[in-house]
Amino acid sequence: MRSFATYASAHAEAAMKAEQLAAGKIEAAAYLTADDSVTLKEARRICGTVPVISALQEWARARRLCGGALLPAAEAWAANRTPRFTSISIAMAIDLFIAAKERAGNEGERTYRSKLFPLVTRFGAEVPLESLTPRQLDDYLAQFADGVTRNDFRKRAVTLWRWARDNHHLPENAPLAIERTLRAKEKPTEIGIIDAVTYGRMLVHIRARHSEYLAPLVLAGFCGIRADEIHGKRADRERRQTWEDVHLDKKFVRVTVAKTNTPAWRNVPLCPAAIEWLMLCPNRKGPVCEAGAMEKVRLILKEALGDQGQKLFASLPENCFRHSFISHRIALTGNKPATATESGNSVKEIDRRYRVPLSKEDGQAWFEIRPIDRSQTHVVRISEAS
Repeated sequence: MRSFATYASAHAEAAMKAEQLAAGKIEAAAYLTADDSVTLKEARRICGTVPVISALQEWARARRLCGGALLPAAEAWAANRTPRFTSISIAMAIDLFIAAKERAGNEGERTYRSKLFPLVTRFGAEVPLESLTPRQLDDYLAQFADGVTRNDFRKRAVTLWRWARDNHHLPENAPLAIERTLRAKEKPTEIGIIDAVTYGRMLVHIRARHSEYLAPLVLAGFCGIRADEIHGKRADRERRQTWEDVHLDKKFVRVTVAKTNTPAWRNVPLCPAAIEWLMLCPNRKGPVCEAGAMEKVRLILKEALGDQGQKLFASLPENCFRHSFISHRIALTGNKPATATESGNSVKEIDRRYRVPLSKEDGQAWFEIRPIDRSQTHVVRISEAS
């Protein structure tokens, strides 16, 4: 039988035993002192709704994982999770982002403004960027029915969101809402090309009627150089392909103004036929053509009439010269990676957007279109009759 020094301690022990009897725990309680009881009650208070044993198990595991440094680890985790950022509206984010791109020498206005402004139209200029949810953004992207278009708008928005996060306008470690939206499945795009006979007719027609545009047409069809690389981008028409980078003696062209994010010093081989056509061009100094020349070439060809007053080149698919070069070049060489390098593209993009499977004979016919070739006399007659 236990004895107690004071009445208060005896009363506390008696009260505890009564509670344990009522709870059916008298066997375990027989080994608890008054101090043990106080400790247990305090532990339960600290744990709240979490059972004491569960809390201790979680604590022990966390301590093992942190090598004993549980509090420093918890403080570091909390610091990284705290959303420390300066809120910004959509309109302001777009303006600052484009300005940053321009300062870095990139085409912010031309590349991003038209693809980002629909966000302002949809959500309003003042809505905070961080307030938009993945569901709202998915609903916004749903307005673009074409998969390629949707993915293009989404890609520009992802770049904006990442810039905002990197510049402390979004939580640093939180998932980006725009990246949690779905990419659309893109339908196969129709790739338009022309055949060797049609391209030969075009070369003869341009040489006879508009010789100032022969060089850009040759470089577009025989070398696959982009129109913007030949005649300058709309934002900077002064930077165009130059004759100084057309090395007829060494049989290659160095692309003077390669597209951004493509090989800056891209060399494209010149086949013998291309060299013969380029030798017919006068004044081989400075830019190979005037600004926007390929746009004028397309217009001239679309309006060209034959001897019966019918259009010679009614079907002129978009980007057909570059598509045709890539398709015929791969057909001729069988070397897709080399053609990708020459055209400044990836193999994946070539298969998706540029190449139509052709026979090797098709490839040979394309790169053997010469200005003086008896096998092409029908081309000359058609052109002359126009």
